[in-house]
Amino acid sequence: MKEFDDILKIVGDFGLYQKFQLFFFVMFCGLTSFHQLGNTFFSASDGHYCRVYDNQTYVNDSPVKNCTIPYTLDGTTVVWDKCNRYDVNVSSEDDPSEDICFPRGNDTLSCDQGWVYDKTWYENTVVFEFDLVCTKDWMKQLSKSIFPLGNIIGVLVFGQIADTFGRRVSMTISLILTVATSIATAFSPNYAFFIFGQLLLGLFPLAFLMSCQVSITEIVGPKYRARCLAVGHVNWCIVMIILGLVAWMIDGNWRQLQLIIGLSWAAFLPYLIVMTESPRWLMQKHRYDKCYKVMKRFAKFNKTTVPDDIFEKGKTTASELTGKTDTEKERKYTLLDLLRSPILRIRTLIICFNWFSCGFMYYGISLNTDRIGENPYRTFIFSGVVEIPGRLLAWWFVGYFGRRWSLGLFQVMGGLALVLSGFPENDAVSISIAMIAKFCTSAVFTICYVYSVELYPTVVRGIGMALSSTSAGIANIISPFIILLSVYWTPLPFVTIGITSVFAGLVVPILPETKNENLPGTIEEGELFGRAKQKQRGSIKTEHVEDEERQTLLPKSASTSKANENQDKNAYGVFHHEPSLDTVF
Repeated sequence: MKEFDDILKIVGDFGLYQKFQLFFFVMFCGLTSFHQLGNTFFSASDGHYCRVYDNQTYVNDSPVKNCTIPYTLDGTTVVWDKCNRYDVNVSSEDDPSEDICFPRGNDTLSCDQGWVYDKTWYENTVVFEFDLVCTKDWMKQLSKSIFPLGNIIGVLVFGQIADTFGRRVSMTISLILTVATSIATAFSPNYAFFIFGQLLLGLFPLAFLMSCQVSITEIVGPKYRARCLAVGHVNWCIVMIILGLVAWMIDGNWRQLQLIIGLSWAAFLPYLIVMTESPRWLMQKHRYDKCYKVMKRFAKFNKTTVPDDIFEKGKTTASELTGKTDTEKERKYTLLDLLRSPILRIRTLIICFNWFSCGFMYYGISLNTDRIGENPYRTFIFSGVVEIPGRLLAWWFVGYFGRRWSLGLFQVMGGLALVLSGFPENDAVSISIAMIAKFCTSAVFTICYVYSVELYPTVVRGIGMALSSTSAGIANIISPFIILLSVYWTPLPFVTIGITSVFAGLVVPILPETKNENLPGTIEEGELFGRAKQKQRGSIKTEHVEDEERQTLLPKSASTSKANENQDKNAYGVFHHEPSLDTVF
């Protein structure tokens, strides 16, 4: 029986059907950025001080503020107290007369009547609506950290569902729940409801995208995988820019923005009708009849044919399992299977460390653009623009230099840039260097997705990608609190994040190269993948695209001779054409 990548060449490894599915993947990549980065505006805040009368508005320099708000001097800079006020009674902006304000004691009160907020940039945020300042400031950080906690739970649960019950089951459940939760959260009656909604919105959309991403890479040929993922990631950046523009147009009103996001996802519910199961997963699970039906659908769209007997050998093998136990018939793989193998365990740890450092840098910059520059919307949009060339350059690098060296290079460059961005006193210089780091980390994210999908075997690819994404989710949880280290030393947050990225890049060369290689299917194939010396396994042998094209032009006898020559070359490695001396594992 042929390998799945050989079957793909028969029905078309990047035909009309794959392009049709790619369109939806690209759209969902963009929509997911709405949720992943929306909290930048939901939990944004600006200046505030204690309210002293009803219907008071924020005025930066007013008689009421001078009369009622304590301040200290930091050199020549006036620092107003945001959480306390003087014990004086003022009923309007015109009320504070000298006999009320002066002389005045030093007795202060907490903000017993609430706060007034600077609404120059934001009409209404969760911080403003639920007063998440002063003693409740931790709730603002919680709203930023609860979302990635949902990411972690979602990708782990749905990653296992994708590997056990299929990519389609995982995607169907997560898509429906994403739409329902997103719209419901826009009508949150209180902060607790909003936080629960954020937890669920962290759980479902990214879980959907991870399964969708695994599915698209499993239905295209080796040379198209990086291209498909890169196009999807470019649309992530484009929709990120749209998110900034929409938020700016509605003056940062979080309820309106959340509702727009929910309705955008609802528009793509019809995808459930045309969604198909991954034929590669079906074949790995010995479900040959269903796999054949899906491949027939591929062939119909791609105007090709599928031989009727293409799965006969596989069906015969599967039928031999009829008298065996359920465990022997179809083994259920879990995270433990991935970590039980020493070689896959080390590779998984390295990949996860790179995901962690990438998420650390990406979210550390993206979710704190309200701290950078004067106009938060412009800074956010600019950071999205910067990502586009980073994603495109990553696409070119992985195709030309391979996955391994591209990932290591961008990790080190991005880390060094972020470390340097913390030192210049000039805001423009600091922001420019930070955007170079953002450029590099956007490239790293694209490469990480491509590299991870290609390294993990099919039977644990869903849970492997889930574990990798979990690492980025942990970094996302930590990053809002790392930013708080600036109270001890201003550059410390970015220095910490940057050094982590540099170390991650330095361990990447341990991993094998995956460029133009067939995806490993089983745990055993995953262990053999990229090793310099291994037993010959002709059934999973891979040839370069150029070699294949040359053989099709040769006579049968010459082609057979060429195949024998390639078999001799591959005696040292099942997947690689030549032994890689610098590959440790």
